[in-house]
Amino acid sequence: MRDTMIDMMVMMMPLMKPFMWFAATVAILGLIFIIANIALKKDGQKATTWISRIVLIAAVFFLSAQAAGYFLNMPPTINFGDSSKFEFILVSFWQIGAAFLVASILLKLIGGSGKTAEA
Repeated sequence: MRDTMIDMMVMMMPLMKPFMWFAATVAILGLIFIIANIALKKDGQKATTWISRIVLIAAVFFLSAQAAGYFLNMPPTINFGDSSKFEFILVSFWQIGAAFLVASILLKLIGGSGKTAEA
């Protein structure tokens, strides 16, 4: 079973960088929604809530993948360097997951409190 899980992890590793960029794009989109809501004085709480949930799902995924990697004695990392030039800038999944967790919490706190007072 352990060999099967390691094989699955190796097969999924090329897909992790695009997934990370997708989640980062969604987090930036959430920030743009919050700025637009403030500038246009609109209530976009529902969209911001969904965006913060998507980023939270990505955070939980990366943190649980890190835990599974430690269990398999193969901690997962993403290379931000150019491997053809032998540049290796390795970032652990827990760091990416922690960044997404903080982004999700901030999106929820800033964008989720958009209740307007009615006079």
